[in-house]
Parts: sequence; structure tokens; C-alpha cells
Amino acid sequence: MINAEDRNKARIIELPTCEMVTSGICAGKEASSENGRLRRFEKWFAKQDALRKDRFYSRDFMWWDEKAGGSAWGLAVTDIPEDTGGFDIIDFPGGLYAVANFVDDADAPGDVFTVVGMLNAWVDNSGCFEADPNRNYLNHFIGTRRAAESMGYHQQDIYMPIRIREEK
Repeated sequence: MINAEDRNKARIIELPTCEMVTSGICAGKEASSENGRLRRFEKWFAKQDALRKDRFYSRDFMWWDEKAGGSAWGLAVTDIPEDTGGFDIIDFPGGLYAVANFVDDADAPGDVFTVVGMLNAWVDNSGCFEADPNRNYLNHFIGTRRAAESMGYHQQDIYMPIRIREEK
């Protein structure tokens, strides 16, 4: 049981299994170059996102693939669009995540590591969850450009993959 003092440090979200259109793993300079896959995916995603009729929740996530040594960006889809921009479709496994937000600011690059450390400690001390090493951490930009301009910084959510701790 999570003690009352720590209950608001993380929120638990269960993402569904789904299909995602993904940029694929982008490593090195390709990740941020003007014509790299992440930039091309960003342009494709912006067109897809403009077709949405709602803005109630996010469908795009980024992740770091430790084995491949690069980052990827994916968009969860309920129906595969006719135009996938030449990007691959993957089966996203979904699952439970412990989530917290962090300041996305070049002047405070350590904030994400502080928040990840806090999430790790929260999960370790929860008594009911444990880290799931078989899935990647995810991140998602939250807020709006207007809000970021007002606050003076952007925010992101970090999603730590977890599972329910099995009794030993």
C-alpha cells in the first residue's frame, strides 16, 4: 500500500495495446538533422494531428531504445492512415506506466534525471509495483506553446514502464 504522503508523486496510467506509425530508431545526427527521419516524422505527424476532431488526449510518444542507441517517435492510430509518410507500423505493447512531469528546458537539462530518479524510488517503495525492464520509457510533450510562453519553459511527461509486483 502506498503511504498517503507519497500518493501524489506519480500517477499510474495504463496505455492500451495498439498499432503505431513510427519514425523508426534515429541515432546520431539523423535524429535532429533537418532532413532526418524525426524531422520528416514531425512534419507528417503535424498533418495527421491537424485532422483530429478533438484535443482531449495525446497519441504521440517518443522513446529511447537503449539496444539500438537511438530515439523514436510514434503515433498511436486506431485506423492505419492511407498516407503513412513511408513510416513503419509497429505493434505497441501498451501496459502500466508510472508518470510524472518535468521541465523541458535547455537551461535545466538535469530535471528529467531528477524526476526519473524520483519515479524509480516511488516504484521501489510502492510495495505494489516494480519496474518492467522489457519496455522502454516514453516521453510526451504536454501543454501548449501559449502556456510555455507564459511560464517561460516547456513541460514533458515521462512514462516509466511498470508492472504489478508478484507476491513471492
